[in-house]
Amino acid sequence: MLNLRLFSRHEPSAIKDTDPITFRIEGAETATAAEEVHLQIPRAIIKRNGSYFYIVNYNAKPITAYEMKLMGEVKAKMINLFSDDNAAQDAVTIETKVHDFAKGELALHMPLDRADYLSQFVVHDTVGYGAISILLEDRQNIEEIEVNEPTMPIKIYHARYGHCTTNMSFAGSSEFYRMLNKFIAASEKELNEDTPIIDAQLDNARVHAQAKPYAIGGPAATIRIGGRKDMSPAALMAGGMTNANVLSYLWLAVESNLNIIIAGAPASGKTTLMSALLSFVPKYKRIITIEEDINELKFYPNVTNVVSLYGSRYYNMVQTREQVINALRMRPDRLVVGEIRSSETKELFAGANIGIPFMTTLHSNEGGIAILKRLVTKPMDVDWQALSALDLAVYVRQESNFKRTLSGISEYKWLSRAEEIDGTQAFGDDAVSILQIVENGELNTEILKNSKVIAAYSRQHSVTKSSAVKEMQARASYLKEISTGPTDTLSFIDKVYKYSDI
Repeated sequence: MLNLRLFSRHEPSAIKDTDPITFRIEGAETATAAEEVHLQIPRAIIKRNGSYFYIVNYNAKPITAYEMKLMGEVKAKMINLFSDDNAAQDAVTIETKVHDFAKGELALHMPLDRADYLSQFVVHDTVGYGAISILLEDRQNIEEIEVNEPTMPIKIYHARYGHCTTNMSFAGSSEFYRMLNKFIAASEKELNEDTPIIDAQLDNARVHAQAKPYAIGGPAATIRIGGRKDMSPAALMAGGMTNANVLSYLWLAVESNLNIIIAGAPASGKTTLMSALLSFVPKYKRIITIEEDINELKFYPNVTNVVSLYGSRYYNMVQTREQVINALRMRPDRLVVGEIRSSETKELFAGANIGIPFMTTLHSNEGGIAILKRLVTKPMDVDWQALSALDLAVYVRQESNFKRTLSGISEYKWLSRAEEIDGTQAFGDDAVSILQIVENGELNTEILKNSKVIAAYSRQHSVTKSSAVKEMQARASYLKEISTGPTDTLSFIDKVYKYSDI
């Protein structure tokens, strides 16, 4: 279902009588057994031809210039078929009416099955966003849509294949402006000569776009897609990002209120992992999130005690740093910041030192001591005295085959906090030892007895460390059990809550 709106006859960008289709689809070979068919879009395949290409017209002859002309004529008739009153109907009704009308009109000139195929593109170009909404059909796999120049082939970032070139492009700059601005209409922003740079937040996407004079080659846009991907611990295990042993260890860390940074390069899966770990926060705890890019963190309906705040990076708007300070006044049990990069980091650590645990992400190519060095230098500039609030750094990376992996976890023990440290390393005015509890994606079970997480859990629950280790192992077995076979995310999270009646 598109869940989109029809053009209004009163819009400046409304369809004209001679309005053509706003996008172009270049010819593509039909699928073969060696090519992967994506069922999310029956018309799409991934084909390797030197590099990966995303082919739209799967198992069908290329669309001819004559067919494009016919589609444009049918599209132009839509404005007369659907008045403003009709456009107020629900999206399913509109989509069905447009499809049926387009199919009937096209069937006058071609076989019915071909008319049915082409009518789908007319639907997208009339009540959808043209090429944008065609690609949004596969939002389970496509993470970003990239338009470098309107008439150049649209690029995508695919979860499995990385950067791909599509065989679609916009017909021209005016068509690009029309569809992009229709797509971001709910944000009450518009890309034009007066506002040549825009950031727009939508329910399930984030859009950054620029036009001349800043985009030299013509208007460009990056659409980051979110909102439908499964970010539960079960999905991480199924996808091979990590395993039940590592997740059960992190479950104890979250439940024990330890402060956690998830570090890695862009697109390495930091936010995905953090969203999954939020499933381990006890249900009765109050979570306050702060994001610059809203809707990246995923919460499910059974996670009920959550307040989501927006912090901007732009002048004259409420900054992320201010929202961190505001959140500290809202009695949170855990503070979650989508990403730290500047002065908000200092406030986050200040809150941790008064007893409000945090979880956040950080761009970094390294873990361990490199994380500490980044935190104490500008622009983050965390005080030496406050730095010892950091308990864990989780490092994730993207492999050459685009697979995301939780590769390492470092535990930090501080002399200033009277923690048991071994192999002490001087760091500023403090001394720290770093225990590499996870290496190459595997939990080092032989050093668990020295783990800070195990010590924290045993202290909070008044049990021995050996009992805490057994509890961690029991949770690993439980995660494997509830992840076996088909299971929906909501029931999975409910089972996590039910485990210890949290």
